[in-house]
Amino acid sequence: MVLVATLPVPYGCVLPGGTLKLQVLAFLTAAFVFLDSSGRPDARLAPLPSPVRFALAAVLGLSCLAGFQLLPLPDAVIHGLSPVASEVYRSAGRTLGILAGSDGSGITSSPLERLSIYPTETITVGLLTLSYAAIFFSAFRLLRTRPRRRVFFGVVLVSSLAYVAMGVLSDLAEERLHGPYVNPDHFAGFLEIGLAVAFGFSWTVLSYALPGGWKGGRAASKGDRLEQRLVASAAAILVWGVLATAIGLTRSRGGILAATGSTVFLLTMSAISGLRRTDAVRKRERVVSGAAAVFLGLLFVAAAAGSRPLLRFLQTDPRDLGSDTRVRLWDLSLQAWRRFPVFGSGLGTYREAIRALQPRDLVGQVENAHSDPLQLLVTGGVLGGALGALALGGLLYFLVRNWHHQPHREERAFALAGLGALVSLALHGLVEFNFSLPATPAALAAVLGASVAASIASPERDELAAVLPSVRSTRVTTTRPTSAPVANVDRP
Repeated sequence: MVLVATLPVPYGCVLPGGTLKLQVLAFLTAAFVFLDSSGRPDARLAPLPSPVRFALAAVLGLSCLAGFQLLPLPDAVIHGLSPVASEVYRSAGRTLGILAGSDGSGITSSPLERLSIYPTETITVGLLTLSYAAIFFSAFRLLRTRPRRRVFFGVVLVSSLAYVAMGVLSDLAEERLHGPYVNPDHFAGFLEIGLAVAFGFSWTVLSYALPGGWKGGRAASKGDRLEQRLVASAAAILVWGVLATAIGLTRSRGGILAATGSTVFLLTMSAISGLRRTDAVRKRERVVSGAAAVFLGLLFVAAAAGSRPLLRFLQTDPRDLGSDTRVRLWDLSLQAWRRFPVFGSGLGTYREAIRALQPRDLVGQVENAHSDPLQLLVTGGVLGGALGALALGGLLYFLVRNWHHQPHREERAFALAGLGALVSLALHGLVEFNFSLPATPAALAAVLGASVAASIASPERDELAAVLPSVRSTRVTTTRPTSAPVANVDRP
C-alpha cells in the first residue's frame, strides 16, 4: 500500500534514487509474499490463470531479452545478429585506440561487443521490468480477499485525489497541471489509472443505487430509496469528475483522448452487461438513470475544467502535422528500427539509437520516441515488440472474458478498473512515453494484479479459506451464471 501511494514522488521515480526504491520494495515484497504463501495450503485456491501466466511470461521474456542483449559475444556473432551494433563497438574501439596512442600509453583493447549499445541503461530497464512483474505477482497474491481489495483500491483513489489537490495548490501560477511529474502529459497518464478505478467505484455504487440494486429495496419506502440513489450517485460522480477534471487541466491532448476513449469503452461494456443481467421491467429505468449519471458527470467536468483543454485542441493545425516534433520522431524511430530490426539496440538505449539519425534542426537531446510501441520496437526489435503485444493481448483477453463471467458485481467492478487502466494507457502510449517513467507502469501492475485476483475471486471461497486454512484437500468452486439474461442476476 505504501509503495503504491508514494510511487509518483518524486518525478515519477525517474531519478536513480526513486528507481532504486521501487526496485528494492518490489523485490522484497515479492520475496515475502512468495515465502509466506508457499507454506499455506489456501494459497493453492487461486493459481494464476493460463492467459495471465502467458502474459506474465511475455513480460519476463522482455527481461530475458535484456539479459541476452547484455551478453558479451564474439565479434562475428554480433556482426551477424546486428551489424550496426558491431560497427558501434568497433568504432568505439578505434576511438579508444587513438586516445590511448595520443598519450603514449599504447593501444588499448576494444570493449566486448554486445547487442546493447549502452549496457548500463539496459541493465536498469531489465531490472525495472522484473520489478513490475514482482509488483503484479505480489498484488495478485496479497489481494485475494474482498476487504483487502477494498482497502487497496481505496488507497489508489485517495492518493490520486491527494496528488490532484497538491498539484492544484502548487501549480496555481502555471497553465497546465503537472503534479509530482515534470511533464503534465505524464501526470495525465498516471491519473488515467485512478480514473479507471473511480469508474469501477462509480459502477459499483450506481449498480446498488439503481432500481433493484439495494438489498431490501422493495421493503424500503420510496423516499428512502430515492435518498440512497441520490447520495450514492453524487459521491460516485464527484470522485470520477474530480479526476476527469484534473486530466483536463493537464491539457494533455493524448491523455484527454485516451481517457475519453477508455471511458466510452467501459460505458459500452457496462451498459451491455447491465442490460443483459436485468429483467425487462427495470431496463428502461436503468438506461435513464445511467444516462443521467453520465450527463451529470460530463457537466461537472465541463464546468470545472472550462474551455482551456478544448482550446488546445483547436489550436492544432492539421496542415502542420508534418513538421510536428512527435511526427518527426516517429519517422526517425522507424528509421532507427530498420538499423536494429530483430533484437533492437538494447532496452533503454533509444537516445543512443536515434542519435546518428537526428537532424541538425531538431535541437536538443532526444531521449524518447513519444510512442511506447515505437520505442519498444527500436530498443527491443521485432522480438521485443512481439513480447509487448503478447503481454497486452493476454491481459486484455483474460480481463474481458472473466469480467463477463464473474457473478459478483463488486468483483466485476474491480476487474473493470484494471481493464480500463490498461486500455487507457495503451491508447495514450501511442502518442506518449508513459511506460518510460517507472511510477506509471508500477502502479498499473499493482492495479492489474488486484483486478486479476478480483476477476477469479469468490467471496464464499475466500471466507472458507480463512476459516479452514488447515484443510489441504478442500476445493471450493463457484458455478458460473447461466446464459439466460433473466437468470443471470448480480450477486453483491
